[in-house]
Amino acid sequence: MKIMLVDDEALVLNQIRRMLSGYPGISVVGSFGNAREAIMRMPELQPDVVFFDIHLPEISGIKAVELAQEACPGADIVFVTAYSEYAVQAFELNAVDYLLKPLHQARLDQTIKRLMQKRMHKEDMRSIAPSRILCFRSLRFQSSGGSPEIPKWRTAKTQALFAYLLHQRGNIVPKETLLELLWPELDVKQAANQLYTSIYHIRQCLKQMGIDAPIQNMTIQEGYILDTSRIRIDVDEWEHGLRQVNGLNLTDSHSELRRLLSLYEGDYLPEIGYGWVEDERERLRKLWYQNARSLARFYEKAMMLEEALAMYERIQDVDPYNEEDGLALMKLYTASGRHKEAERHYHKLDHLFSNELRIGLTDKLVDWFEQARKKLPPWRNEETEIG
Repeated sequence: MKIMLVDDEALVLNQIRRMLSGYPGISVVGSFGNAREAIMRMPELQPDVVFFDIHLPEISGIKAVELAQEACPGADIVFVTAYSEYAVQAFELNAVDYLLKPLHQARLDQTIKRLMQKRMHKEDMRSIAPSRILCFRSLRFQSSGGSPEIPKWRTAKTQALFAYLLHQRGNIVPKETLLELLWPELDVKQAANQLYTSIYHIRQCLKQMGIDAPIQNMTIQEGYILDTSRIRIDVDEWEHGLRQVNGLNLTDSHSELRRLLSLYEGDYLPEIGYGWVEDERERLRKLWYQNARSLARFYEKAMMLEEALAMYERIQDVDPYNEEDGLALMKLYTASGRHKEAERHYHKLDHLFSNELRIGLTDKLVDWFEQARKKLPPWRNEETEIG
């Protein structure tokens, strides 16, 4: 475990270094009396833990943590302070622990034990299964071995910022782009402060929920990049699966395609109301629809009526305004002898079009329905209520 020390008191630095030398598996990769110098060296030294004096003269504790986590995402923080009242602030800043000056070996033992346990837990979780980010139906996080959870975002803008970095995953997003996208009404300085604070809170949220997706600050390019190489994303897995299945004959792959289509639980990031997400939302919706329609038609031709019915019912749930699919569903109902369900669906479509779209159904659909009623006496004089 690599540790960096930051304290403006040389005696304290020497004391901590000496005390840490007695622990196996621990190395001090750097000790600094200046916080800004330490932060500049973090990308190079890549410490696992930083011991920070919470009351440095040239920078505040919270600002130091923000900058440190930009420079080295994932590094744990241990605050060192001469004042017990700073202990509460240390935990508010999501530090792993705090140490009071003068330092005592027994108390440092507790801190090192806590750090080691945290490190082992993180490695155990990685060995079980990678964490996941889910985008269909709602934005959710799933830590290794856990259940999907909706993150508690500090603000709606913080949520939107993360969603945009996720949307642009693997690409450097210029800070200027983020400022214009999320805080166009603020001057540059105010917007930048909002951005830095939001980035900090996103990092804390990811860490607390066990999502190993660091946000890296690209200093030269003046931007941020979300590193998702160590996690799984449902949208990526879904599209990868579709690409594999689409190269196969449906006779052999229809079961797998049906499974993949069931993973589309709802729209992409539905809680995000920006134009950039709507374009991607529509693209994924169309991709699902194209594959669902292909599978439904395959089931029709193969006379797998129950499977075809289930597929067309799902298609109509996703896109209830498509009359062609509605007609295909009603034909399948009649072919299966489920005449009342066909009539019920017809009235449902008629109600939907007349009340929401303020238009009538096409002549093709109306004519089919009238002809079907004439051929099948049990349909006559039946009324269907639409709830």
